[in-house]
Amino acid sequence: MSKQEIYAWTSLLSSVAILGFYGITVYGLPDTLAGIESDLSSLFIKIFLFAFVIELAIGIFRGNDKVEKDERDELIAGRGYRNGYYLMGALITIILSQLVLGQIFGEAGLPLTLVNVIHVLVGTLFAASITNRATQIYFYQKI
Repeated sequence: MSKQEIYAWTSLLSSVAILGFYGITVYGLPDTLAGIESDLSSLFIKIFLFAFVIELAIGIFRGNDKVEKDERDELIAGRGYRNGYYLMGALITIILSQLVLGQIFGEAGLPLTLVNVIHVLVGTLFAASITNRATQIYFYQKI
């Protein structure tokens, strides 16, 4: 497994952990699952710290004579950024259309307050990051 693939895995894990912790912190869990909320939050924090330690160890123990990235890594990263950008663009278009439709037809669906829009935009950024890294992992496994 190359360093770039390890970076993709750790970034995917940390993004999922941060998004999960953010979702639990902001929205919480249903009452039926409220008992595991603190355990789940603890798990997300441990996953994030594990990914951070792995990235730190790779950065410390990397060799000076080795190639960090080659053309294949650049192509795979480009595909990941492209897919993440496409997803982010689609989600932002949906959010903007919901805002416009909410102004035209009134509050028919979700209450789109400024705080809710900010939370959805933060989720959109993490979803794009997760898509980026998942695409990279897919192509590293495929090639």
